[in-house]
Amino acid sequence: MKIGIIGGTGFQDLFSDMKEQTITTEYGDAVVFIGKHEDKEIFFLPRHGIGHSILAPYVNYKANMMALHMLGVARVITVSAVGAINKEIAVGSLSLLNQFVDYTTRDQSYGKYSVEMTHPFCPELSASFKEAARLIGEPLREHTTLICFEGPRYETKAEIQLFANWGMDVVGMTTATEATLARELGMCYSVVTLTTNMAAGITDVNPSLKAHKAVGESKQETIKNLMTATLSNIIEKKSCSCSEPYDRAMEAMMIK
Repeated sequence: MKIGIIGGTGFQDLFSDMKEQTITTEYGDAVVFIGKHEDKEIFFLPRHGIGHSILAPYVNYKANMMALHMLGVARVITVSAVGAINKEIAVGSLSLLNQFVDYTTRDQSYGKYSVEMTHPFCPELSASFKEAARLIGEPLREHTTLICFEGPRYETKAEIQLFANWGMDVVGMTTATEATLARELGMCYSVVTLTTNMAAGITDVNPSLKAHKAVGESKQETIKNLMTATLSNIIEKKSCSCSEPYDRAMEAMMIK
């Protein structure tokens, strides 16, 4: 079984003997680290590039997701840093997304067909995340909605107040684009978020890259443990419908 992991820089050390490989796609190149976990092939993709050098709006999402698809990856688990809009979500805590609102204007489609996104995250992978969190004793907030913001700037206080009125729980800059492209390619996709700061105006502390990195580093071992346990929980047989839009589109293209 081939499983993709998308996360921050440093996860290439999650497993021993991971080998770096550059995958060339029609949308550009993507760097992937390839290794093993139990009986599974693992493909780690650092979404922001080596050394976290690429800010969210400039990530080549199409190349990243296509590279995993070309490698035969059918399931993708990810971790993403976010700011909390909901005051019940504490800095340093983990949340499992079940919905998102896309507030970006970036190109996020391969343009081959219209994709159904009623439920954007794979229920099977989400269940694996929940079981893994239980096993390692890490609280995991469920039923969390993210709003995806363009970036690279942080949000204004007025924008966050608007998002709060809409019922948004957290704000991030990458998830909606990855999830949409994954669905277009027929890949299962699920994400756990790490809250690295409270969003603008929620508290007197303003968001900062320094604080963002500090929280990420402090929770790195927890994230690695969660990912390892999640990988062990993922089973071969699938019963979800994540790939159905892609399968129908490919069948229609073949008929034509």
